[in-house]
Amino acid sequence: MSYDVEINRSKVTKSFFWKLSERLMSQGVSLLVQIVLARILLPEDFGSLVIIVAISNYANIFVQSGITTVIVQKKDLDKKDLSTLLTFSLAIAAFFYLLLFLGAPLLADYYNLSILCPSLRVMSLILFFNSFSAVQTGVLTRQMRFKKIFLCTIVAVLVSGIIGIIMALKGWGLWALIAYHLINIVVVVLFMNLDRDLRIPLGFSFAKFKVLFVFTGKVMLTSLVSSGHDLIRTMMIGKHYTSSELAYYDKGYSYSSLVTSVIRQTISSVMLPAFSMRQDNIDGLKSMARRSFRITAFLLVPVLVVVAVMAKPLIVLLLTEKWLPSATFLTIFCFLRIPGPIVSIDNQVYYALGKSEVNLFYEIGLFVFNIIFLLLAVRISVMAIAYGALIVEFIGFCAICIISSKIYGYSLKERLSDLWRPFVNTLVMALSVYAVTAIGLGIGLTIIIQLMIGVFVYIAMASITKDDSLQYCINTLREIIHK
Repeated sequence: MSYDVEINRSKVTKSFFWKLSERLMSQGVSLLVQIVLARILLPEDFGSLVIIVAISNYANIFVQSGITTVIVQKKDLDKKDLSTLLTFSLAIAAFFYLLLFLGAPLLADYYNLSILCPSLRVMSLILFFNSFSAVQTGVLTRQMRFKKIFLCTIVAVLVSGIIGIIMALKGWGLWALIAYHLINIVVVVLFMNLDRDLRIPLGFSFAKFKVLFVFTGKVMLTSLVSSGHDLIRTMMIGKHYTSSELAYYDKGYSYSSLVTSVIRQTISSVMLPAFSMRQDNIDGLKSMARRSFRITAFLLVPVLVVVAVMAKPLIVLLLTEKWLPSATFLTIFCFLRIPGPIVSIDNQVYYALGKSEVNLFYEIGLFVFNIIFLLLAVRISVMAIAYGALIVEFIGFCAICIISSKIYGYSLKERLSDLWRPFVNTLVMALSVYAVTAIGLGIGLTIIIQLMIGVFVYIAMASITKDDSLQYCINTLREIIHK
């Protein structure tokens, strides 16, 4: 069986549509489920979940990091490659599950929360299903079969969401949250296995593994370093502050992530195959990357800033007053998220060029700065920790701009030329949206008016500043509808 497809503009456009639809639908339904759960459960329940998820997610990096990327990037992929990746991933999953199973009592004693022991042991089962999902998703991404991913994700989030909400209403507390996360990935894997081409047999080749690990090893190390400071930050907040404070911090952090992950994951999934096909043509690669930068900034920056401005009424409306302390964190983290999706395009270019070590060194530098700021801020307040993370993120953005100018010739002047319009347009839009709060209307009506004015002002400013991304998005939408 061939795992390659022809890449052209039509294929990229349709793939982008399906991946964006999958992200919008899955994140939208997921957000609704989390809102319902947050209204039913207490912040303390979410505080315990944050610790469990942080630990299991970090272990998951060893299990699946780099697998999807190497499947997409490798030129001569065959079934033996896939079998080797799956077998190795499952072996790592078994090792870390045993490690977490035995270490769960120590974690419970460290935080003086007995519920952490059984809940971590159950939550860690997710590692085995993530092994299958990583390989299957990698194959579908390589073939740009994002419609299949769309269907799997929607079915999974609906099934897990319904079960999670029912359990929360029945008083299961933390276990309702764990069931929601675990059932989601189980349904994804089961649904994918309905496709015979995605049933990867077990097998192992040392020759294949040596070649594959050269790439996956660097990606894994990059992810370990990248996520390391988030894990340490979560663990330290959980130790020095209450579960509720950790929950408020995490709610702002995770909700801001929902805003960016739709665009970020869509671009990462769709553009890596496209970039990889042009890895031998630097000029073409740079041109495609610049277009991706402009579109990402055009779509993402205004959304993040609007959510930051409207954070307080949004939190009160969606989660009720008990979650109000999360609003300030949501504002901070919306600004923190602005560089991420833009930087992720540079990351995909480096992967396409086979320079994954650049991402590793970049993340090591970011890790060092994050730890320094964390150690300085942890004795002050949780808010100080949030501001420290914000500062480090923008330091990293400046660094990646300089690095990219050296790697593939995307100069600072060109980047500023590509980004100034969406930033100026967003500033004008943000001022108009904030001015609505002075009217003194009810929360619901204020939010509706702010959204309407924000969209109108931003589109008007895009027309005035002649941002070509507006017409590009309109033309792309027309093309999708026509096809």
